[in-house]
Amino acid sequence: MSDDVKEYKKSLSDELDFNSIDQYHESIMQISNQCFEYKKLCVGAIGIIIAAMLKINSQGTLIFVPLICIFVTIGFWMCDSTAYYYQRANRQKLFSIQNKISNRNEQGNYNSEPIKNSFIMSIFNKSMILYMYFISILFLFILTKLTINIMHCCVQKV
Repeated sequence: MSDDVKEYKKSLSDELDFNSIDQYHESIMQISNQCFEYKKLCVGAIGIIIAAMLKINSQGTLIFVPLICIFVTIGFWMCDSTAYYYQRANRQKLFSIQNKISNRNEQGNYNSEPIKNSFIMSIFNKSMILYMYFISILFLFILTKLTINIMHCCVQKV
């Protein structure tokens, strides 16, 4: 062993911090799985809503289907973004503990970059593209339906 590298001996504080790291890691993984489940549930719920509403087959159904789907999508989006926010908060705590262990044991420069976290960032991030896609498609459908209805009314008056 060279003279410039100090041998690492795990202290009680390190052991407690490693246990906290394991717990935070497990929490992060469970929240990540929960976020994926939100996306699967959203797709399933929208499919069921569309099928049920089209089965009713009334005249006003075609405008209510996308509106109801938009509200359902926004609900899942908010649940998913809240879970994402707490996942990032747990990652911040995990990295903080890792830095604390590194600094306490003087084992090089481990200082990792701090993770930025905010509710806005959790709502608009790459993992939320599914919800953005659904909302945009549903709004386009509503705009198309309204345009067709307006044009139909104008043609009937002429």
